[in-house]
Amino acid sequence: MLFFNLIRIFISRIIDVSLGTFRTILTVKGKTLLPTVIAFFEVLIWFFVAKEALLIKSNKMLVAIFYSLGYASGNYIGSIISRKFINSTYEVKVYNPTNRLINYLTNNNYELHIIRKNNLVIYEKSKSLYKLISSINKLSKKSIIYISETKVNNNLQKRNIML
Repeated sequence: MLFFNLIRIFISRIIDVSLGTFRTILTVKGKTLLPTVIAFFEVLIWFFVAKEALLIKSNKMLVAIFYSLGYASGNYIGSIISRKFINSTYEVKVYNPTNRLINYLTNNNYELHIIRKNNLVIYEKSKSLYKLISSINKLSKKSIIYISETKVNNNLQKRNIML
């Protein structure tokens, strides 16, 4: 019986903390309605699992360990879920790129803006960001890369206007 309760606490914590992590990222991205709904279920789950954890009479240390492991695992899983479902846009600035890198990016249909000969700006979705960074590191080892999450105004981007 105790083992079943520990597993239930562990899994419940994974679920409520994953929801919390996902909700926080959505809130930071400016979403309001979905995070509100998620918050309701997150706290509801937390309430019941905390109540259950506190009512277990024996092996309090084991309960604390499973509760904490569920919390830590929930953070990890929530981060993975967020990466899968929230597709951000990143602005990648490359200072001092090689011609080899510029040719690769052009040939592979990256939307590329060349600013003052030696600076590139590339807008890339998070799902393919790691591939882009890996290519830059491989083809232009001495380049300096600056990455920031951004919101792109597509009307300006399509006309190649840089603010």
